[in-house]
Amino acid sequence: MSFCAQDFSVLAYANGFTHWHYRTRDCLDHILAPAGAGSANDNVYFAAAAEILRPGDQITVNLIAADRIDLATLVTAAIPPGAGPLMLLASTSSDQAPAGRVAA
Repeated sequence: MSFCAQDFSVLAYANGFTHWHYRTRDCLDHILAPAGAGSANDNVYFAAAAEILRPGDQITVNLIAADRIDLATLVTAAIPPGAGPLMLLASTSSDQAPAGRVAA
């Protein structure tokens, strides 16, 4: 699947910081996958939201699977011009998630 703007919303906003909420049936590996070879700073999954994201923004993601719901916290590290945002994985509730992985 891909990013769905209808499932992306603001939880809180203050002093230029936004805490976002996103829910998806996509797995964390898919969300954190790079755009492709030579695109180290380009996360294609959140590229559609790059215009509204700012460095330092936090995204709480509900990862909905058939038998469970996991949470992941992502932080927007940077938004290179003409590329998708660089997302850092801050935390996850899943034992199987790639802890500390950078969505590059």
